[in-house]
Amino acid sequence: MDAKQLVDIACDEDPRAPCLWLPSDLWPEFCIAIRQQPNLIGAVIYRNKTIRDGGAYCDVTTRLP
Repeated sequence: MDAKQLVDIACDEDPRAPCLWLPSDLWPEFCIAIRQQPNLIGAVIYRNKTIRDGGAYCDVTTRLP
């Protein structure tokens, strides 16, 4: 499963969450897949959600620990 598919699943599982965090190793792959570059604060907008790099060893999550 690629990064975009994981994000799509997470968006479908928690549709009310405004943000989503990705592990650092998936971040470049995801940005390439959706053909967007992060803005000045390091986020991209995808499916009406703010998607950010959650750092190393993070899960694809709508909530940071």
